[in-house]
Amino acid sequence: MKYRILLLLPLIFFLEACWKKDVDPLSATVALVNDEIITVSELIALLPEHEEEAGQKNKKISAQETEALRQGLLDQLIERKMLLQEAKRLDITLNKAEITHQMALLMHGMDETRFFQYLSEQKIERAAWEKSTHENLVIEKLLKQLIHENDGQALALSNETLRAYYENNREQWHVGERLKLQQIIVDDEKKAQALRKDLMKGADFEKTAQLHSIQTQSENGKPPPYLTREELPEAFDALFQNDIGSISKVIKTPFGYHLVMIEDKQAEQILPFQEIEEKLNQTLLNRKKERVYSEWIEKLRRRTEVRINEELLKTFS
Repeated sequence: MKYRILLLLPLIFFLEACWKKDVDPLSATVALVNDEIITVSELIALLPEHEEEAGQKNKKISAQETEALRQGLLDQLIERKMLLQEAKRLDITLNKAEITHQMALLMHGMDETRFFQYLSEQKIERAAWEKSTHENLVIEKLLKQLIHENDGQALALSNETLRAYYENNREQWHVGERLKLQQIIVDDEKKAQALRKDLMKGADFEKTAQLHSIQTQSENGKPPPYLTREELPEAFDALFQNDIGSISKVIKTPFGYHLVMIEDKQAEQILPFQEIEEKLNQTLLNRKKERVYSEWIEKLRRRTEVRINEELLKTFS
């Protein structure tokens, strides 16, 4: 669920000490949220990612767009601070088991040493990552509590509601041709070529995958899904010309060297209700949760005092 609620309140009664000119510019206060500061350095820390993204799109950003971007990032920081303060007020904390479990999920199966080595390579400080992650988990727990308090019939969706939405928006469920694939992924091209020779001689694909693939065939024991051309890497486009049961040539992607077997094909179609019912339910439920959140955050905003140093914000906008 994406929360994009912006918080802008008038500039009033800033504490004079916060605007002293002899302090480190990066530690200067650009905003106060209930007298808890947001520094220039916190705002600048968010900029590289967005500016890099704009650069990758070869889009020249105007001064007005830059100012709007940085104002929007400040709004995000203000809202984050506001949520953390509310979590503290409600005494929402994380126990050791919750932290351990969530950290393991975020590490994607890496051991701790390897994961933090990766962070170091990305120039991310461990302490900063741990602090940010802990805050994210606290906010997530706060929002789950909010939804739980508003759960039940108020957020439930009937089958009739889902069916009516499906029928009134049938074109949304149109998909092109789809493939159901099985894959073997290895990190060496010679090994991939050798495995392909074995498969072409009749070796069992599933057993070969279990023995050699560096990635599991499916998650949580679920069968592989049907995927459209848009959902697959561009390097897989030629697979749509292959027959069911055929084994591809070795395909190279950033993930490794792939051998792909076409397990099944589906022609373009309007997806049946039964296939998308679960996804549709989640989509519409998220919309209802978003409305609950919007109403709640509006109440929180009204009792939060926010003061912004507009002049300081302009100096690097």
